[in-house]
Amino acid sequence: MDKEILVHKVKNVILKLIFPIEFIVALCMTYSIFRFTILKNYAETVSIKHLIYIIILGSILLLLIICNYRKNKEKIEKIVISFLIPIGMLYTIFMLPSQIPDELGHLWRAYEISEGTLISSKDPTTVPSDLVYHVKSYVNTYQEFYEVLSDETDYNDRVEVNNTFKTYPFFLYMFGAIGFFIARILHLNILLGCYLACLMNFIVLLVTVYYAIKIIPFGKWAITSIVFMPMFLHQATSTSADSIINCLSLLFICFVVSLVFKEGEMTQKEKGSFFLLSVLLALSKYVYLPIIFIGILLMFSKNIDGKKRMIMLSITFSISIFLVITYFIFSNTYESPHKKYEEDNHVNISSQTKEIISHPINFVKTLGNTLYLKGEEWIGMMVGTHLGWLEIHVPSLTIITYVIVILISCFIEKNEVAFNVAQKVFSMLICIGTIILVITGLYLHWTGVGANVVEGVQGRYFIPAVFLLVLCLCKKENYIKIKNIQLILPIVLCFLNFSALNAIYQFFIS
Repeated sequence: MDKEILVHKVKNVILKLIFPIEFIVALCMTYSIFRFTILKNYAETVSIKHLIYIIILGSILLLLIICNYRKNKEKIEKIVISFLIPIGMLYTIFMLPSQIPDELGHLWRAYEISEGTLISSKDPTTVPSDLVYHVKSYVNTYQEFYEVLSDETDYNDRVEVNNTFKTYPFFLYMFGAIGFFIARILHLNILLGCYLACLMNFIVLLVTVYYAIKIIPFGKWAITSIVFMPMFLHQATSTSADSIINCLSLLFICFVVSLVFKEGEMTQKEKGSFFLLSVLLALSKYVYLPIIFIGILLMFSKNIDGKKRMIMLSITFSISIFLVITYFIFSNTYESPHKKYEEDNHVNISSQTKEIISHPINFVKTLGNTLYLKGEEWIGMMVGTHLGWLEIHVPSLTIITYVIVILISCFIEKNEVAFNVAQKVFSMLICIGTIILVITGLYLHWTGVGANVVEGVQGRYFIPAVFLLVLCLCKKENYIKIKNIQLILPIVLCFLNFSALNAIYQFFIS
């Protein structure tokens, strides 16, 4: 009897801590796979030790996923996290540090914040020399990475760098900075510090996805399909500011939608959370400012008094806009990090703004030309046709299949509630407005004056808007019934990601 009680208690503890346990097991297993890969390809040795580790840890991981699924069949958020942990861990470990677009600058900004510098100086930034010479351009394969991993990092050996992300808000790097802080305290190799920073952002992703899917009253599988996109995951498991921006967008949208359909009055905590998320999202990048206005849907909700909601929304929007304008003015006091590019390509914000005002029809035509020429490319890039510095090519068939899965995921859930026509129209306007502002931002900051095509736009910039788009496709009760969809869809999403992970592996192994 005592033995049965003990077994029962152990089982309960494991079930309560299943996600932390799965995280640690997935980390150890992925590391073993990485070591096995390195030894097999570069030392031409099959490591029996790591092979045994992989088999044992893989079996434990599979058992944890099965146990979680059997216990939480109706809790989509728990099933999603269970599958997301091992897939995200593979991206974290196998995508080498600084190997996604602009990540080197993000690493420097996160490291600077880890030392307590929340607002960058206008002078050149100083970072450990290894954070310059042990990253992209110097370490581009798993072999090169493994060779420098055992080096001791001298954190006092500093070099000056021209960081292009000095003006980015500090809260976008707080979690990555924690990773670097731990690495510095423990005197770890700087690349391990980079990995710790990435792991911190990955943990933020897991927590965000869990609560976002848990609280949103419909479209849980649609949101899940976006979260599992290769582009989304390979950013979310990096130190890029986009990792936190995407998480903020996801959490804000799901939180607002949950409030719209909530019964009963909003609590003070919910009002405070709405205000905080609005301000943080608006400050993260001004092009995503339109997303906070999805809060206007609360005007038509019955869960808050009319006068009170007017006051709450007015205060939130006014302060958010004021802070965005103030921060924009402050940011412009810094010298442009792309000065040479701007001079060579005739980029001038002031002149381009005048061009838009004096020739609005031409600007509309430019938007049309850009969408016509690059729209299809952007969709593929948003899902993940080109990972890393756009050099890692994922098979087109994988991307096309993934787009189909996203569309199907919008119609496979029985929703008790959904947006009505007016809410869908308004949400679509917010989505379109965000996309136009993203393109306009790059027209001002990255495109020559008077050009008829906008330069520098990448599909990944539209991910925050796509969360809204898929919710507009979801319907109430009218759905495609697929047996065991809570198991089938995560497996399909993981399978598609294996194709992207294989592309990453093949790129860095050579």
